[in-house]
Amino acid sequence: MQNNVNTVAEKVGKDGEHAADLDQALAVAGLGWYNIKYSFILALFLIGAIVEPLGYSFVVPAAMCDLEMTESQRGFIASIPYIGIVVTSFPWGYLVDTRGRKNVVVIASFLAGVFGVVAAFMPNLIAFAIVKSISALCIACPAAVPYTFIGEIIPAKNRDLVLSVTNALQVSGTLVVPLLAWAILPLDFRINFGLYLFRPWRLLAILYASVFIIAAALMMCGPESPKLLVSQGKMDEALVVLQNIYIGNKKKGAGEFPIKRLIAPPYDSEKKTFFKSLRVQSVPLFKPPYVKWFALNSFLMFGVFSTLNGLYMWVPDVLNRVMAGDGDDKTACDIIFDRLNQTSESDECVDTIETVTFVINAVANASCTVICLAVGSCVKFIGKKRLLIIVLLLTGTFCVLINFITQDMVFAVLLSSIQILSLAIGPINAYSGEFFPTHLRGMAVGLTMMCGRAGSIVGINVAGVLLNAVCELTFYVFGGLLIVCGLLSFLLPGSQRPLVKKELQLENSPSDNRNAEISHL
Repeated sequence: MQNNVNTVAEKVGKDGEHAADLDQALAVAGLGWYNIKYSFILALFLIGAIVEPLGYSFVVPAAMCDLEMTESQRGFIASIPYIGIVVTSFPWGYLVDTRGRKNVVVIASFLAGVFGVVAAFMPNLIAFAIVKSISALCIACPAAVPYTFIGEIIPAKNRDLVLSVTNALQVSGTLVVPLLAWAILPLDFRINFGLYLFRPWRLLAILYASVFIIAAALMMCGPESPKLLVSQGKMDEALVVLQNIYIGNKKKGAGEFPIKRLIAPPYDSEKKTFFKSLRVQSVPLFKPPYVKWFALNSFLMFGVFSTLNGLYMWVPDVLNRVMAGDGDDKTACDIIFDRLNQTSESDECVDTIETVTFVINAVANASCTVICLAVGSCVKFIGKKRLLIIVLLLTGTFCVLINFITQDMVFAVLLSSIQILSLAIGPINAYSGEFFPTHLRGMAVGLTMMCGRAGSIVGINVAGVLLNAVCELTFYVFGGLLIVCGLLSFLLPGSQRPLVKKELQLENSPSDNRNAEISHL
């Protein structure tokens, strides 16, 4: 007689060895304090991955006089975190799938934080850029892995909700950025370090980088992903993790966990070289049946991040110029053009950020955080496909409307609403969890996020050039891209369609049958 797992009553059939597969065991372990606690800690990595790069939007304008940066250099410096992510997403994806989620994300985050702090003490632009580049090489891991990690410690029925709430929590990082900047940058202190003066922007850079160090410290005692352990054939270790989740959630003893044995999926114990492992983990993503979903997810992520991190990187600077200018019956681009003419007539370097810029950013980001938390909590009822389409089309429309608005506050609201795009990241990554099997999932999410960060690099530099040269075109380009992404989102399944389910079931099929079925698909 086969064992039966009743996830409601938490009873397992008494015949046999009380065996169950991982999803059944996770359902029995349930959703409670233990996995929610570590989901929050993992969300802190994601917040750090927002705070550190987005903090450049305040650090760079405040540091441009001390580091003697030109406009083009500002764009390059702001791109450094995303360049590092793009360059290292592939190897980090490999490491988290082969060396473990927890250890790799803790080490990478710690290094990112330490080098971020060291960069704040660099005396000139070259030294600052070099150390920041080293820090950036470590950001790809904590910027993407937590999504996969959270999905693998949460029961399937709660996964979409928790990922969406986690994604909404990540948006809170956008609130931390202006609040810290508002608290630190107006301070007027100068500490002589010999080669340079230690000014407020350096302290701000230290605080932004510290988020990674705090997250790494909190996660050191956390669990490994049970799904990864199962995929590696470490069934006993996975069972211990599940027992700990059960104990933490239910406040019961380990002996009361009804699952005594995990049913092992097919496991390939063959030892592979580094490059062979990379090929095994990545090549299937570029072949049927996965390539179409990988391509679609990657393009959507590119569109989201090119605006969310690219265009938004210039929002404080744009707001500072617009709110400090003469805005009577003028659009934002008209005011920016007037300010450029005034600046070109003076050689004085100005690195002051107006108080109203902090206020608008803080209020707007707080509002977006509340909206994202509220909407993220309702994703189970809205549906991730519908949520994705609405967010992309709405934000794209707002970008286009910016060119026609002559009221400063309305402009500030529309421009700041770009942060709502954060709601799109969770659903896209949730689809990655559905489309790809466990042994490919870390690599798939990592590479998808890499495409998103590539969008950030393109977005930062394109927006930096267009805003000063052809301002109106900036908002048409980014708005149009988001609208295209919204239309393409109609191609995504509303839920797991039979074809998608069949594709994912291939990972549990014997290798010969799996190859035959893939060829058939």
